[in-house]
Amino acid sequence: MAKLGLLFSGQGSQFQGMSLDFPEATKFYDNIQTLTSLDLKTVIQTGIHLNETKYTQLAVFAHSQLAYRHLEELGPTISGLLGFSLGEYSALCAANVFDIDAAIKLIYKRALYMDEASNKTDGVMAAVLGLDEKTIENRLKLVSSGKMYIANLNAPNQTVISGEKLALEETMNLLKDAGAKRIIPLNVSGAFHSPLMNEASEKLKSYLKMIEFNHPIYDIYMNVTGKKLNFKDLKDLMVNQVICPVRFVDMLDTMIKDGFTHFIELGPSNVLTNLVKKQTNLEVINFQSMTQLDHVKGWLKIHGFIK
Repeated sequence: MAKLGLLFSGQGSQFQGMSLDFPEATKFYDNIQTLTSLDLKTVIQTGIHLNETKYTQLAVFAHSQLAYRHLEELGPTISGLLGFSLGEYSALCAANVFDIDAAIKLIYKRALYMDEASNKTDGVMAAVLGLDEKTIENRLKLVSSGKMYIANLNAPNQTVISGEKLALEETMNLLKDAGAKRIIPLNVSGAFHSPLMNEASEKLKSYLKMIEFNHPIYDIYMNVTGKKLNFKDLKDLMVNQVICPVRFVDMLDTMIKDGFTHFIELGPSNVLTNLVKKQTNLEVINFQSMTQLDHVKGWLKIHGFIK
């Protein structure tokens, strides 16, 4: 039996003009400005400051939620959700764990905490192609010029590392010696998903104590464990997600073992769509623009997820 999973994009998928073709975009961004004082619509229109964490995270969240609203109106049978890093908050919101306003405030706080932690450390991230997790892990243990960690496990031979800038050159040399095909520094403002974000993690932990969550209406597969959410662990997982690797390979493997056969990515890019294609032969598409709505509707009908 076919099972449909939704994938929610993470930070790094943003681009100038994103989401503005959704009819409700202006209203959504007006609400964000009311709650946070950020003029996010202007930032998206101009592209200025869009790559700054406090804008990026809310921009990607807004795009994903606007797409999800139109998908939801089609009435598809949805069996589970996965969100990559920031996208996990989009998944939790879609599953009614918290409402839109609470999500906006929470994501804004998370982004500020991460931005503050980034400003205190000279952090970098880089994508490593052609090496498995264990080889990278062993090589990182040899780095002596600074701290470096595994941050994202995107595919069996595609891993992102995160750490101190002063350790990057030594790390790259060690990984090249181990057979890495390419190492690509990423355009980010900090060493995300690493212990260098400990301060942000602790601040988020304090903020989460003030929030009540609802049980999700869908199964959600979590970044830290790669497994289905056990609701009692949710706040601990959200705190740890800031400093732990995103285990996308494990999340996808678990969903496949649980019988998922089809996926739709919701957000401003097709990064997760491409990662699924690299690792499986399953059906996957992305929905990032109103121009794709009819195609998505047709795809859902063909595969039996709507009547």
